[in-house]
Amino acid sequence: MAYQVLARKWRPQTFEQIVGQEHVTTTLANALGRGRVAHAYLFTGPRGCGKTTMARLMAKALNCDEGPTATPCGKCPSCEGIAQGTLLDVLEIDAASNTGVDNIRELRENAQYQPSAGKKRVFIIDEVHMLSKGAFNALLKTLEEPPDHVHFIFATTEPVKIPRTILSRCQRFDFRLFTLVELADRLRTITSNENVDIADDAIEMLASLAEGSMRDALSLLDQAIASTEGRLDAAGVLQLYGLVGHEPYLDLNQAILDKSPKVALDLIDELVRGGHDLVEFARGIVANFRDLTLLRLDASLAERVDKPEAIKRRLAEQAQGLPVADWVHLAERAAEHYAALERAPQPRWLMETQVVEYATLESRVLLSEVLARLDGNVPNRSAGASAAPASAPAAPPKATPAQTPSPSAPPVGHDAQWQQFVADVRAKEIALGTLLAEAAPHLSDDRLTLVFPPEAAFQRQQVSRQDVLMKLAAIAAEVYGRNLELRAAARDHLDDESELQRTTKEEVTPDDDQKLAQHAKQNPNLGRLLEGLDGGQS
Repeated sequence: MAYQVLARKWRPQTFEQIVGQEHVTTTLANALGRGRVAHAYLFTGPRGCGKTTMARLMAKALNCDEGPTATPCGKCPSCEGIAQGTLLDVLEIDAASNTGVDNIRELRENAQYQPSAGKKRVFIIDEVHMLSKGAFNALLKTLEEPPDHVHFIFATTEPVKIPRTILSRCQRFDFRLFTLVELADRLRTITSNENVDIADDAIEMLASLAEGSMRDALSLLDQAIASTEGRLDAAGVLQLYGLVGHEPYLDLNQAILDKSPKVALDLIDELVRGGHDLVEFARGIVANFRDLTLLRLDASLAERVDKPEAIKRRLAEQAQGLPVADWVHLAERAAEHYAALERAPQPRWLMETQVVEYATLESRVLLSEVLARLDGNVPNRSAGASAAPASAPAAPPKATPAQTPSPSAPPVGHDAQWQQFVADVRAKEIALGTLLAEAAPHLSDDRLTLVFPPEAAFQRQQVSRQDVLMKLAAIAAEVYGRNLELRAAARDHLDDESELQRTTKEEVTPDDDQKLAQHAKQNPNLGRLLEGLDGGQS
């Protein structure tokens, strides 16, 4: 008997064997059990996620001698014929090679005939988006009012190309890509049954290479098994596919944290000497910085990082070395570099300049934070806040004459507390912290009012929600050391606008300009920085 590839040999034969698409199998099984089967289904999703397999299982469930049933027997002539592709009542059509009106007219004529062996006639049209406009129009009437014995199942990777007139006549199911864990578990099951000696790290690497596609994972496994006679390990997989592996990305991250462009350049030289594809490496850098951003934002986002646990732990440690703003900036630059590298005649030269840029990154910093450091009110930075440069000058504390604050004025140190409050909010929920960037604080007794300018009505409405105010109140109690009542208000609605302490990051007041001018006289480096900024704006 001729060899059968793993993707065909291990194709699921029942709904229970399908993994990762429970939202689809549950609904279809219920429809079959209750006799509510639609006459047309549309299965959409990326390649290799089980659309055609599900279509064949639906055909089997409709034609089984015990059916319609969600648990076809797999032994009757109809089930065996569908599994082998020989049942004439189930017709699979490749729309990529049958795009014309004549093909659809022939299908319409065939649909009029009663089933010859099974109970239903099922037409499975793969890549249905490839049909011509005329072919779609020819299909409309039959699709809207098909004979009782006919069911259509369409599969596509590009549903946006299907006319709305077709979409409205189908029940749509969106298939998703598989996770790294789901792919790895499936590969372990198959290799165990196939008696393949393979290391666990090799399985995880193959699952990672498949990028969510089960068919790709099985094809990669097939090729890997054929390439070796002994035990298959991660090194063998890397050599077979000319891959980089995880270590070079970790080394690049460390070079960035150590600000060592020479180490980064040595890494590129080593990859070139090893014959690795720099374009693929650049593509992996984008994913690497994305993973670091997620891990820096919140530890709970680690489940969205498709990496082995050991690698994920090392990435989580490295992620703490830079603030979120820097990792986001690196990810954006890496994406731009990847697009440029694909067109570059000399990828190595461009890649070398790119990694030097990464390793000499200057941290993102806001002007309000520079002012806070100059005044000696350095906020305690947490996740999501940008790190101020180490070279920022620290001014000595200024002696201020004792004075009695007005009853409505915020207490001493309120500016620092507000910045700490915003930073803590952003660390827990970055979107909520972004909304607060438009607000200014007004502290009176045990009430903290979040004051928004008139043009920030949307932000004020979002923050005014009761559940949001409760979250903010809990964080404010930790920062201010007492329970505070929080409310959001528009600036025009306060009685005395002069009482507001405007501390928004975007707004620079005349007092701020005077502070900068005073500090510039004391620090020549800051003076030259300000002159450069003025020159760039003129």
